[in-house]
Amino acid sequence: GASLNSQSRSASEEDRGEGGESSDPEVVEQGAAGPYVEGVDYKLGSLQLGLIYDFQTLTLTLRIIKAKDLPAKDVTGTSDPYVKIMLLPDKKHKLLTKVKKKNLNPHWNECFLFEGWPHNKLLEKTLYLQVIDYDRFSRDDPIGETYIPLNEVDLSTSPVSWKYLQPCKDSRGKLGELLLSLCYQPNIGRLTITVMKAKDLKAKDLTGYSDPYVKIWLFYGTARMEKKKTSIKMKTLNPTYNEAFTFDIPWEKVREANLEISVMDFDKVGRNELIGRVVLGCRSGPMETRHWNDMVAKPRQQVAQWHMLKD
Repeated sequence: GASLNSQSRSASEEDRGEGGESSDPEVVEQGAAGPYVEGVDYKLGSLQLGLIYDFQTLTLTLRIIKAKDLPAKDVTGTSDPYVKIMLLPDKKHKLLTKVKKKNLNPHWNECFLFEGWPHNKLLEKTLYLQVIDYDRFSRDDPIGETYIPLNEVDLSTSPVSWKYLQPCKDSRGKLGELLLSLCYQPNIGRLTITVMKAKDLKAKDLTGYSDPYVKIWLFYGTARMEKKKTSIKMKTLNPTYNEAFTFDIPWEKVREANLEISVMDFDKVGRNELIGRVVLGCRSGPMETRHWNDMVAKPRQQVAQWHMLKD
């Protein structure tokens, strides 16, 4: 019941002086002294946060202060990070910080309030923080995460701490992978995409299987142009298709074109459900962009690559 009463508020830009140093002496002092960081260094960067609990108003305030040494997730050699916050085991209510563009050492200094939480109830909860790279053209890419069991924190001391980010448990391969081959013929402006096969797809049916097919949309920028579909493979998580589709894309449009490829679970009765997707283009994620650039660099050749599906 209490989670339904919890609210979040993010301090406004004016309140916190965008990108400025925090005025909290404890924070400045810890940052200046070369911080002690909790956890194992996976080279995914670290996150600084503060916790304050008001025993009178039963309010927990989480302050997302800053991160440092985040890995670059974009082909430009940088990231656009934001933080997703959940009070586990509740996964329905998610809170988000603002996105900091092109920044591997972002300062947020944003506060989130969880109101109406008795202290003994909070001790049963775990604070989950995930740093994510925002991507306009593709799916957002998880950078790293940290868990803070509140029964291990002395909330009466208003602690400020640094946490190393660890690899995200649920980000790699949880939806499956898709093998795609691309071939571009610049002289006639034709792109051929072959949907070869998928593996380890997530089961969407009660049988423990899915009935997957693949849907491909051609986009120019954000405009949808044309759609193609494979056949449906019944009751399998490892379908083989080997089906080729052609799109007419003139050479001068190759840089603004992208393909959104969705693996769908066919359903006779209800709606077809998304299993996962991948966006191929010259401005998508690093692995997707590499595949697209390989295709452009090797005209008239089949270039195949496995892609992790994202949600």
